[in-house]
Amino acid sequence: MKLIGITGGIGTGKSTVAGMLRTRGWIVYASDETAREIMDSRPEVQQEIARAIGEDVLTPQGLDRTKIAELVFGESPLHKQRREAIEKIIHPLVIEEHWERIQEHLEQDTPCVAIDSALLYEIGLEDGFDWVIVVDAPDEIRIKRVMERSNLTEAQVRARMAEQLTMQEKRSYADFVIENAGTRDELENAVNRVATIIEVMPISSE
Repeated sequence: MKLIGITGGIGTGKSTVAGMLRTRGWIVYASDETAREIMDSRPEVQQEIARAIGEDVLTPQGLDRTKIAELVFGESPLHKQRREAIEKIIHPLVIEEHWERIQEHLEQDTPCVAIDSALLYEIGLEDGFDWVIVVDAPDEIRIKRVMERSNLTEAQVRARMAEQLTMQEKRSYADFVIENAGTRDELENAVNRVATIIEVMPISSE
């Protein structure tokens, strides 16, 4: 089995790339989706998050995501402290969940399994993959995409971008870089080229 990491900055389109790889037949797990599943389904995790950043984020219906975003996205030290507190709770659980799924696919001899994670490099997971794909796009395109889909201001998008490694850093670490600044057809062609290369490459014995 080949294990591939997919990463990129906010608005680069890594989720779109992940979807194209699923269509191709790859198994792809998205860290954001796994984190959301954990936060929605585990009351003990919800309570731990509430204790860490404020009891008012927990409602009878579950966690208030809008309130959480207000508390963790910002430039102040307190925003950063709250964000790191949530990450400390959630990241190990996401990694544990993905590891269990990977073990199942190893037993099934699944050809290609990928993990879509925005913070792959930031939390030091890159060495766990056979190859890492970085998806990139110009900042102005990224900002426009995120503003349109999330109703955020430009300043809010830039603040979230600043919380991640720069795209120059991510590109320098990557095994493959997919540019996502053109049409969907152009992106799909680039994804298929990279996927074809990975599918025929041998796994290093090192």
